Amino acid sequence: MDKHEHREKTIGVLVIAAGQGQRFTEAGGATDKLQAAFADASGQVKSVFVHSCQAAQQSGLPVCVVTRPAQQAIRDYCEQQGIPTVLVENTHMGESIAAGVRQTAAWDGWLIHLADMPFISAATLRLVASKVVEEGIVRPVFRASPGHPVGFGRCAFRALSALTDEQGARSLLVQFPLYTIELQDTSILQDIDLPSQLPAGESPAVAQRSGYAPGAELD
Repeated sequence: MDKHEHREKTIGVLVIAAGQGQRFTEAGGATDKLQAAFADASGQVKSVFVHSCQAAQQSGLPVCVVTRPAQQAIRDYCEQQGIPTVLVENTHMGESIAAGVRQTAAWDGWLIHLADMPFISAATLRLVASKVVEEGIVRPVFRASPGHPVGFGRCAFRALSALTDEQGARSLLVQFPLYTIELQDTSILQDIDLPSQLPAGESPAVAQRSGYAPGAELD
């Protein structure tokens, strides 16, 4: 390649799956929320985490998962799929993002994809990735409500890799230029915090039939 030729930028998906999901279990969930399961459009029953991670895989973008050592089900899935993982002992969103960004320092940009948002599609991930610019942050919105995933350009690397707070990367939204993408897609707002938020009133007990052991989740 000619030294003056621009190489293609690498925008990857950082799946954050390191929280504890206390609200889910306190509300009666029979398992942690990332291992609660529901059927996809084809009728296949998969855990919340697998729904989220498969969207990232199907996007065609590089994928890395941040989780905790105790989340064996997630670690096993990633090993089977050849997905690199970053293990963290904390449950703070900021520290999890920082660990993942440091591990993927060769990327030119990052989509922060929360593992408890299983309705976000591969197409949405690709679209947001295509809008990532080096000097700013890209965020999808639905009717003026901000959603996920949030895309960060290379300029945010140092700030992302130094995060320590519990609010994730929210503090960075005022430090860098913010660009929004208006989408007619409510999935960018939908997460799973409570058993009642599982599709079609799925019971948390469904997770016990899915073959997945407890794993990680996000608050």
